[in-house]
Amino acid sequence: MTQILLTGFEPFADWPVNSSWEAVRHLAARRGDLSAKRLPVDHELAAAAVRALIDDLHPEIVLLTGLADDPVPRLEQLGRAGPLPAHGGPPVRWGCWPWAAARDAVVAQGLPIRLSDDAGGFVCDTTYWAALGTDVPLVAFLHLPPPGPDWLPERGARVVEAVLAAAMGG
Repeated sequence: MTQILLTGFEPFADWPVNSSWEAVRHLAARRGDLSAKRLPVDHELAAAAVRALIDDLHPEIVLLTGLADDPVPRLEQLGRAGPLPAHGGPPVRWGCWPWAAARDAVVAQGLPIRLSDDAGGFVCDTTYWAALGTDVPLVAFLHLPPPGPDWLPERGARVVEAVLAAAMGG
């Protein structure tokens, strides 16, 4: 069985609820084949947590999620080190995911999505960069819109599940 790690973030700033964690939690509650973990909103703590989870779980697929103040989900294609020490690594790392298949899978669900090469420069970006520095074969980052009447946890979970299905071959 394929080991899958999904992450979302804790609430932060003006967001008492983080749509990323709510979507991941919602999906994990109906699927037993996922490890779902909530990350802190701190560059170094989140990067260390995701690396530790990868070391402990040895997943073959890692889909990180975060909240972006954008009405359309964004599948991020690269991560930047930002304030994290690069330790001799490149300042930018490209994700590895079936990008077009993921986009098509979400659209087939009647949901919006776009591919992006700018994860925002905050904790989402650096956490993605940290995960891309591991030996996990498939790693991507998905930004979800803020919670609200248009983006309830179930709708976010549908996007996460479609993106994940593409990595699993359909």
